[in-house]
Amino acid sequence: MFRSRRRRVALGRPIAVHLRKLVQLLWVLLLLVCVTAVGSLQFEADEIHRLTQAFGPAVDANEQVHRAMVDAQIGLNGYELSRDRAMLEPYFGAQARTIAAMAAVHDKSMLASLEGDEVALDVSLEARQRLATERWWAFAISAEQSLSRGELTDSFRGRALFSKFIETNAALGQHLVTERDDSRQKTRNISSIGIAASIAVTIAALIAVLVLGRRAVLAISRPLTELRNTLTRQRDGEVDVRANVNQDFTEMRSLAISYNALTEQNLALLRTQARALGMNELTFGIARAIRVASDTQQALDILCAELAEGLGADRVVASTFDANGEILLGAQWHLADLPALGEMSADLVPQLVRLANEVWLAEGSRVRVDFLAPGVESSERAKAFRRETGARAVIMAPIGFGDRVMGMVYVITVHDRREWTESEASTVRQVAGFVARAIVEAENQAHQREFVERVQRLDQQKSDFLATVSHELRTPLTSIAGYLELLEEEDIGELTAHQRGMLEVISRSAGRLRSLIEDVMMLSRIEGGASKDNFVPVSIHALITRAGEELWPLAQSSAVELEIDAGPKDAIVLGDRTSLDRAVINILSNAIKFSRPGSVVIITSTLDQEARRVLITCQDHGVGIPSRDQADLFTRFFRASNAMDQAIPGTGLGLSIVKQIVEDHGGELRLTSVEGEGTTVVIDLPLCELPQAPEADGNDSQSGGVSTNAPDLAH
Repeated sequence: MFRSRRRRVALGRPIAVHLRKLVQLLWVLLLLVCVTAVGSLQFEADEIHRLTQAFGPAVDANEQVHRAMVDAQIGLNGYELSRDRAMLEPYFGAQARTIAAMAAVHDKSMLASLEGDEVALDVSLEARQRLATERWWAFAISAEQSLSRGELTDSFRGRALFSKFIETNAALGQHLVTERDDSRQKTRNISSIGIAASIAVTIAALIAVLVLGRRAVLAISRPLTELRNTLTRQRDGEVDVRANVNQDFTEMRSLAISYNALTEQNLALLRTQARALGMNELTFGIARAIRVASDTQQALDILCAELAEGLGADRVVASTFDANGEILLGAQWHLADLPALGEMSADLVPQLVRLANEVWLAEGSRVRVDFLAPGVESSERAKAFRRETGARAVIMAPIGFGDRVMGMVYVITVHDRREWTESEASTVRQVAGFVARAIVEAENQAHQREFVERVQRLDQQKSDFLATVSHELRTPLTSIAGYLELLEEEDIGELTAHQRGMLEVISRSAGRLRSLIEDVMMLSRIEGGASKDNFVPVSIHALITRAGEELWPLAQSSAVELEIDAGPKDAIVLGDRTSLDRAVINILSNAIKFSRPGSVVIITSTLDQEARRVLITCQDHGVGIPSRDQADLFTRFFRASNAMDQAIPGTGLGLSIVKQIVEDHGGELRLTSVEGEGTTVVIDLPLCELPQAPEADGNDSQSGGVSTNAPDLAH
């Protein structure tokens, strides 16, 4: 007996057995409750059916018989007294309604399915009412016909027959009401009995369920409470706590065993996570060290030392090679009791280079747990690698970037086999990637430095070329201008009209060449960058005045009227005087050049004190600019299509130079133009903040509305 008890406890008892017994009892009790409830409901339903389908409708039908007969009697009496057939309206149709109502009384009485004397009594009362009704209707029909002929009727007999009907109808009605009330009472009694029986059975079932349920709950809750306490202890920090597997129920024992297995898995996962976290910290530490490394060799040295310490390896080797497979750089770290590796044999290096390319294209790293494991076949390449490095286990990761492989990293254990984890292999791959990016970044920086040096040399050569060419062109041009002036003044002899025309052509060409040289020199100066250290206060009033004086002869020769408003003298900007003067000359000369003879060119200067801006506006009424060309106006050497078609001279540099000058001075250049109507150019510059305007130079002493002393210059 004792041995049997021990065996039962060891094996455990299924909870399902206890629950099955409880469920079976519940089914029996539930069935008993259902039978009791259904039986009482069935009896109650039968009585309700008789009440609603027989007695109730029979009482209503008997009332309808009474109403129909009363209507007929009223109509007939009214006709008898008034001889007005309209009084017979209630009488007509009353017989049919009476017959239908008596038929309904009969049908509902039969539906009640009564037996014995009650049935005979019911049939007798119904027959007596039918006979009384038929007698009265026989009299009523005869009386109605007599009255129609104007004859008298036996009113006493009619009232006697109707009184007989009322008597029989009341007797039948009283009988039906009594039966209906008895049925209602019986229904209430059955309902009360059924409710009482159901409550009693339900209370008994609840008591049984509570008793058995309490026993089952106690049997199940105890091991669950123990398991909950175990979980609480684990939550509070006892990560290695275990559940008790010696349980009475097999399910609880299985649950405890599963919980213990899950605990083991969680502990393993925690160890794995801790290892992965350590690998991440190692990876980021190496990455930071590589980023601050001075060169690739130092990065490789850092990689070897840090990987060896972090992974607990016996030896770490890293090397880089070029596109031909030639070793460029190498680094290694090893334990103190291991010798340093020499250069790898010439036969092994190409094989390792091919291996690096294979691994890079395939999986990113190669892991060997044990070269000496029984049953593991090694290639000749693996055998050669083991002979030269003494490796027992290894992680190999290529140093690559994009489709380029530039080296290899080897993490080696010499004395023992090693089960490498995925996080360790991933760390080696990531660190190799960091080295690859460091190599690529170093190469890019070297290329960038070389490119910048080449660009600087080219820029200097261009600047030297422009300066030399400008100087070399201006020297002979000065000689040409001097001799041209001598010829025009006829110092060496009188000129013919034809010769004078030729000299005018030479003079215009020399002027165009001088303008081109000045544009090129200004362009070279602008590309050198505007240094604000050399900026000085510049009077816009003086600039516009000088521009008007300089270009007045051009306007006269082109038959263009020039209107100048130099603006207030306190319109001062901070900038380079020569560059700003060139900008104003360019926009004014363009306006004169593209104007039609007889038209007006207006240049004004205004001061916006609120916005602290100076506006130089130049407006002409010339050929204008096509809308399709306006987007490219500020591109160097670009010329509008209508200027090309009309052969108007120019280089296409003027507006681009003006735009660059204005932007270098923190301003904005705006241009609006309509082909055939003219062009307006606005130079918007910031006002210089000075306590007072500087002393004007040149013609600054002139008033704001008059430009020069040239005739007809101001209007």
